[in-house]
Amino acid sequence: MIGSVSTFILIYTICVTIGAVSLILYDRARRIRRARLIRYSADKSKTTSELVRRRVAETARQSTMSAMKHRRSGVMGLLDRRQREAGLSLTPRMVLLGMGGISIVIWLGLTLITSLPLLFRVMIAIGGGWTTMNLLLDLLRSRRIRQFTEALPDCLDVFARGLRAGQPLGEALGLVASHASGIAREEFLRCRDEHRVGLPLNEALSGMADRIATPEARFIAVATSLQSETGGNLVETLENLAVLFRDRRNLRKKAAALSAETRVSAMILSALPFGIGTILFVLNPSYLKPLIDDPRGHVMTLAGLISLSLGLYSMYKLSRIDV
Repeated sequence: MIGSVSTFILIYTICVTIGAVSLILYDRARRIRRARLIRYSADKSKTTSELVRRRVAETARQSTMSAMKHRRSGVMGLLDRRQREAGLSLTPRMVLLGMGGISIVIWLGLTLITSLPLLFRVMIAIGGGWTTMNLLLDLLRSRRIRQFTEALPDCLDVFARGLRAGQPLGEALGLVASHASGIAREEFLRCRDEHRVGLPLNEALSGMADRIATPEARFIAVATSLQSETGGNLVETLENLAVLFRDRRNLRKKAAALSAETRVSAMILSALPFGIGTILFVLNPSYLKPLIDDPRGHVMTLAGLISLSLGLYSMYKLSRIDV
């Protein structure tokens, strides 16, 4: 009994530590992105720089308030926000049902393969279902954002050309939507509809930035807001943004090419323990039997999985270059 309690306390402490480290890393990344946004958007004029800082602060404050609202709404609000960011048309209850199905599958697998106590099996199954569903939503969200980022420079070019040809803002936004596809088409169609019902362009683009939550979308929101406050040529602003985003995309691809060897090595090292373990289990099942039948083997297996997860997470962060 004492050993089970100690194991539970150890697992809880490790999970809390991982959560705290993840929050610290997320806050650090958010601060770096804000500093980069100010650096790229600041002009030589002190007035424009001050406007940029104020606009960035307002955008960050609005994002924080939105996150607080979702946090106050509980798990359902969080799941609703996550599935909307992933581009799915599901209800939070459907997402919970998916998590429950994954948890049941994990619990059945643990019941058939291992002899862990019921409490541990339930905890691992619930945690595995939550983690698996969130990883799936993160993958869908990342793919959605990547599609939007790839199409954004061309969309801005079409938008600027439409304005240069003398078309109204609504027609120019519709022209962008007709030439775009996927998430870019949906977002610019929504901006066009919002502008047609009377919403200013900068507010419509700010709403798009809140929905997409990428640095590129925030660049557009800040630039159009500054242009509406200080005046200037909107066409030149959009063209400069298109050039900046295209250079940023090329730099990101170059960084991915330079770090390809590191990422492939990380993938091989990640798959190696599972591959060796599977081969040993097939060739000599009795060799790994203590890890399945002995309670001490359960603790060792759990500690090994946690250490392996931390190592994989570290390799992933080291091999990823944020441009």
